[in-house]
Amino acid sequence: MKIIPAIDIVNGKCVRLTKGNRENKIIYKNDPVEQAVLFQSIGCKRIHIVDLDGAIDNNSINYDTILEIRKNISIEIQLGGGIRSLKQIDNWFSLGVDNLIIGSMALKNPDSFRDIINSFPNKIYIAIDDKDSVVMVDGWLKKSTSSLTKVVSFFEKTTIKGFVYTDVNNDGTLNGLNITKIIDFAKSTNQKIIVGGGLKDIEDIKKINSKKIINIEGVIIGKAYYNGNIDLKEAEKVLLNA
Repeated sequence: MKIIPAIDIVNGKCVRLTKGNRENKIIYKNDPVEQAVLFQSIGCKRIHIVDLDGAIDNNSINYDTILEIRKNISIEIQLGGGIRSLKQIDNWFSLGVDNLIIGSMALKNPDSFRDIINSFPNKIYIAIDDKDSVVMVDGWLKKSTSSLTKVVSFFEKTTIKGFVYTDVNNDGTLNGLNITKIIDFAKSTNQKIIVGGGLKDIEDIKKINSKKIINIEGVIIGKAYYNGNIDLKEAEKVLLNA
């Protein structure tokens, strides 16, 4: 299981939200590139980047910032937020982004999106943004027409990289991971999954790792890191020793 620190970008700055609400925005770093370089220097092997302006407003004002991050680090990048066309997908992969996380585009047109998955096997994660057992789209502002079960069933046999599962009601709250929900979701699929939403401290890492769910590939760490609740090197040691 990997520790995957998050960089959420609004207007070129590194921020964290609570439950996806932009009105609860806290700016933690004015320079996301500097933050990405720091994560690499700590020893992280992958970072999770979300273009929140793209996700919510479908506005790619953070394009240059994300490109600079890619130019300044060599570790893996998984990117999500506002990716809603084949042209964007082609572009990000050509620029060296390792994996894309796509929700709205995949969920609104799943049949046509299957062809895109086939063109980029093992490169695309499907975003499962779970709010009260409903999958959210458009920056978590709207409900999709699909249940979690339906989404998983549709993409289960495809060549996606996996699912990125976020507990929307818990995200950014520091209330601790909802281990029961995560395990239930992990058991519903044979695909790899990355999980996030509410991680509080090192105890959460220990708890989820102790369950030994083999298809949990990684855990996204956001506000718990920026608030100083968790030391990334310590978290890596916990996983290594386990």
